[in-house]
Amino acid sequence: MLAYLLIICVAFSVVTASLIRLVGEYLFTQKLTSEQRIAEELAASLAEPLASWDADALYAGVLEASQSTGGRVLVLDSYGVVQADTYSEYNGAQLRRVEVASVLSGDGSSYGFYSQETAGGLLVPGLADDMTGLYATPIHGARGMIGVLVFVTMAQDMYRSIMDIQTQIILWLVLVAVAVVILSLFVSRIFTRPISDLSAGIAQMSRGDLSARVRVKGRSEFAQLATAFNMMCDRLESLDKSRNQFVSNASHELKTPLSTMKILIETLVYQEPMDEGMCREFLGDINKEIDRLNSVINDLLTLVSMDSGEAKLNAKSVSLTEILSDNMKRLQPLARERGIEMHGQIAQGIVVSGDVMRLTQVFYNLTDNAIKYTPRGGMVRLELMRKDKKAIARVVDTGIGIPKEDQIHIFDRFYRVDKARSRETGGTGLGLSIVKQMVLLHGGTISVTSEEEKGSTFTVELPLREE
Repeated sequence: MLAYLLIICVAFSVVTASLIRLVGEYLFTQKLTSEQRIAEELAASLAEPLASWDADALYAGVLEASQSTGGRVLVLDSYGVVQADTYSEYNGAQLRRVEVASVLSGDGSSYGFYSQETAGGLLVPGLADDMTGLYATPIHGARGMIGVLVFVTMAQDMYRSIMDIQTQIILWLVLVAVAVVILSLFVSRIFTRPISDLSAGIAQMSRGDLSARVRVKGRSEFAQLATAFNMMCDRLESLDKSRNQFVSNASHELKTPLSTMKILIETLVYQEPMDEGMCREFLGDINKEIDRLNSVINDLLTLVSMDSGEAKLNAKSVSLTEILSDNMKRLQPLARERGIEMHGQIAQGIVVSGDVMRLTQVFYNLTDNAIKYTPRGGMVRLELMRKDKKAIARVVDTGIGIPKEDQIHIFDRFYRVDKARSRETGGTGLGLSIVKQMVLLHGGTISVTSEEEKGSTFTVELPLREE
């Protein structure tokens, strides 16, 4: 507010100075033009008496001119000697003035302004004042310049007018400034109140209270700002709740591969000795699960970068046939443990361009979820086919299904259909969000069709690699 008022004061000062200067210049120009015109007219009227050296006519003309203009008139010859003076004080004397010298040198008309102390006796008796104007103009005859006319007049009225106008301008601008200050104080309360409310809300939020909200009134810019602030608070509160659940929810992404490795290791530990080839195969599967864990962790950390478009694919030719077959092989032990039948209808030779680790994660998550949400005695089927220029992969289960109202949110981050479901089958709500981001990153699409108590089908469409 102080800065605003300071700007107003500076602006008003500049305006005041400019107005005074412009008005002063205008009045000065008008005065100068008027007086100079009078001097030129007098010079023209007194040219003939001066040329004929008629002293009586010249003196009579000077007196008449003085009476009609109210000023003092002096007529000088071409040598600067006064031939006629309204008050007969300078008759026969040489008038030494800069203006006279300028005219005699051929520079044309000239003028000057003098105070009472510097006028040097050239005042108008009875009209002597602080300022006097002196105008000198050439008198021309048949053969050229024959003399100089000096016209002396009072100029104080011009200065007084300028001072009066200056006083009035300053007075009015002061009144306007006071009115602006009062109005600004009133208007500032209207503007600062919502700002104060917003500041209080920000302070409350900075203390960790994400439930802070600001009242929204009207449709002004402040109302829009308050609405945006409230939306931000809603988002932050939602993110804060999600963050608080993240540790427990993220275990879903790590639990399944750990469970698979545990089964494989227990098989090696507790079953009868196996041949070397079988042991190598089990250890290879365990090694792959370790890589899978590392991949899941990296994907969780890079989820934000994928959202921002900064993630880059290590794209190359990838066999979806091998990826789906490997996923079936890895998850067969888990499905068998849960009493779920698992088989596939996987077409051969289907190749896409993509990142093998990310695509593996996509179908691993989908298959893992299908097993997790299918009750004992159910079935999980993997399908892969070619259609036009797309690879169509489906993960079909006969599980519990997804309610219709939840299907549009199933790919939302941290979304869980049943928040009270046990940790054994609940999931974090991150898996499908990661899957969707991975599929979109490969230029594909993912969709779901489901019916409660009958099962779900997740369909992934990816562009085939061009030959």
